[in-house]
Amino acid sequence: MSHSHDFLATAAVANDLTLGKNYDRATWFYDLCSAIFSGGKIRASKKFAVSHLAPGERVLFLGVGTGEEAVMAARRGAIVTCIDLSVKMLEVLRRRLQAEGLEAELVCANAFEYRTDRPFDAVAANYFLNIFYRADMERMLAHAASLIKPGGQLLIADVSPAQGSWPARWFNIAYLKLAMVTFWLLGLVPLHRNYDYLEAFPQAALTVERIRTYRFLRYGPVLFRTIIARRADPNRTIS
Repeated sequence: MSHSHDFLATAAVANDLTLGKNYDRATWFYDLCSAIFSGGKIRASKKFAVSHLAPGERVLFLGVGTGEEAVMAARRGAIVTCIDLSVKMLEVLRRRLQAEGLEAELVCANAFEYRTDRPFDAVAANYFLNIFYRADMERMLAHAASLIKPGGQLLIADVSPAQGSWPARWFNIAYLKLAMVTFWLLGLVPLHRNYDYLEAFPQAALTVERIRTYRFLRYGPVLFRTIIARRADPNRTIS
């Protein structure tokens, strides 16, 4: 049994190193491609999530990447912690923070392994949950919720499930799958259906407070969305 455990642990470390190096190689073009591909909607979806943070709140960014939203949060006076597997992406974030005289705790680690004795006021998982197969996505969502204090917020900016008319649905699927296949070829994400994270919220004791959607151009199909959710507080009484 111990040999099996050691083998699995070694394989997990190897997978982390491979994924981290893949994102290291993507660092130089990742933000530019995201901006061009989404027409600025990815940045807008992150900005809306950050707008729900208040000065002094402790926020954890999972899979932060180069962290433009973490910089936004630090500007707002939030106390920021960031986790990512990519050393180079965290280095870009460190330089961004330094250029503005801002501070944040940067942790290069597997988000599944992150623990804290002091839950956060908010946890953000922006364009992060979709890098997992479904079972691991649900496990990560539950883990993210466990890092939030009761009554705290979960912020998710990500691609949207297809919705609307059939032409709009097909456009959503084709457009987003093109990006997914590209990132799959680069070793950044697995191939899977776009998730509706709301389906996994009840098991993680999360409730939705607000959703904002972002369309292709101005009136086209919905491609991205921001979800503002809250972790249940068992001590809260309803008057």
